[in-house]
Amino acid sequence: MKLLKYTAVFIFLISTITGCKKYLDINNDPASPQTPSLQALFIPVTSSMSRTIGLDGRQTGAYIQNWSNLAFQENYDSHGGNANSSLNSQAWRDFYVVQGTAINLILKQAAKEEQWDFMGAATAIRAWGLQNATDYFGEMPYSQAWEPNRVYFEYDKQEDIYADVDSLCRVAIKFLDRTDGKVNQTVMGRGDLVYGGNRDKWRRFAYGILARNWHHQTNKGNYNADSVISFVDKSMLGNSDNFNIIHSATKNDDTNPYGPARDNFYFRRQSRFIVQLLDGTTFDSTTVVAKRDPRLSRMLSVSVDTLTTNSNMPTLNGGYRFLLPSSGYTISTITTSNAFRQAPSTLYGDSNILNNDAASFAVRKGKYLFQNNSAFPIMTAFEMQFIKAEAAFRKGDFNLALSSYRAGIGLHIDFVNAVNQAANGVTQISPAEKAAYLLSDKAVKQSTATLTLSDIMLQKYIADFGWNLIESWCDLRRYHYFDIDPLTNQQVYRGFTIPFYNPINLGPKPAYRLRPTAASEYDWNLTALTQIGAMNQDYHTYEMWFSQP
Repeated sequence: MKLLKYTAVFIFLISTITGCKKYLDINNDPASPQTPSLQALFIPVTSSMSRTIGLDGRQTGAYIQNWSNLAFQENYDSHGGNANSSLNSQAWRDFYVVQGTAINLILKQAAKEEQWDFMGAATAIRAWGLQNATDYFGEMPYSQAWEPNRVYFEYDKQEDIYADVDSLCRVAIKFLDRTDGKVNQTVMGRGDLVYGGNRDKWRRFAYGILARNWHHQTNKGNYNADSVISFVDKSMLGNSDNFNIIHSATKNDDTNPYGPARDNFYFRRQSRFIVQLLDGTTFDSTTVVAKRDPRLSRMLSVSVDTLTTNSNMPTLNGGYRFLLPSSGYTISTITTSNAFRQAPSTLYGDSNILNNDAASFAVRKGKYLFQNNSAFPIMTAFEMQFIKAEAAFRKGDFNLALSSYRAGIGLHIDFVNAVNQAANGVTQISPAEKAAYLLSDKAVKQSTATLTLSDIMLQKYIADFGWNLIESWCDLRRYHYFDIDPLTNQQVYRGFTIPFYNPINLGPKPAYRLRPTAASEYDWNLTALTQIGAMNQDYHTYEMWFSQP
């Protein structure tokens, strides 16, 4: 049955790209070859991935409380969603158009030229894009997505899409295993800015997608922890395997979407939830220096006034203020005033209450992932370790859960140091600081007797902060935001709150999905939207298939 499924997926891929041939050939001039090289096609496919996550993350980051909105202008702090809006549609556009058509061309050309390495990598990226998109939108068009001359597209069930992601990954791995034809690392490397044509690393990426896909189904009766652990073991082993999108930061299009030059995050400031995970509040109920996570000063920004407590800094935690979800927050324009000095800083750097660096493409601007030239991670080894830790914990292998959990924390600390090497004025976490934190008794558990699901998920949340927004949202939804850890009788996500809900939610219900993009579907595809319930006012609160029993 599996072979039949893989064959069906391969036939679907090839039929998709050949079905568009006449359309693509309309303006073909035989005297002027118009087929771009695989390398030229592949570069924008990968480079768009940080934009896919980053631009939508401005809004969904508020759902998961990575940050809160300064001006409260987009309904996300209140879980109101993207009704009648083109916000949060980047993943939709990139999957269907930016990546979709380019991947179709790559698959067509690579199959013809027997360049199986390109076939495998492109198929893996399609699986990644499909996984992201369904985790945002739930039901969506896929089986009919690139049929020519269609104006109406049926929506596939999320259960079927999850199965398609699984099959795409396995097809990708089969192509990446091939050494015949014109497989050549040097040739592929000229267009592969992520892994330089290294098929082994692309295989690890495909296995990582499988780990995410299977692990999102923890609430299902047939959840298979052993398979998840096996996929993780075949995925990224260390930070050198991380899937990073590089940014040279010479102009807007090659600059990290989180950097100060692009100014996508001025209205978003670090949340109470992430600050209190790092300053000692959540784990130790104290913010004394000895209990603060060494990553606090390397990931978050400090305000000008570090000594005056208020609602944005209720304890003396070193000046790491936060923004609470509210109906709006005004920053004084008088830079010498106390109101200004006590405001939460921008995510771009310490004491940057205002962003004066918009459109200034200088590589040494910013902090942590919020640098113009910072690489943007798409998948990492430390994420895989936390997935393994949770899977092992659920299986009852607590020794493996503990070792994987601790490995994930250590790998993330190393990642923080690596990202901050180019940052201005940000010190490295010393080996002594790292060792001391890993020996802390409450923030980092030392034995299987004290480890809980909450410990694993909160440390994973810290490590995923700022980049792995879809995965964090999947985690929160798997735990229905407020599920209780049976070992602690507290929320798994201790301290996570949604202070108020948008009235369109029709009750105190959190968001579980995004609506399909208003830029196309509500004009052309109303019948399909009605069939899935997307015309209902509270559609964005409908629970996803993956998070249901």
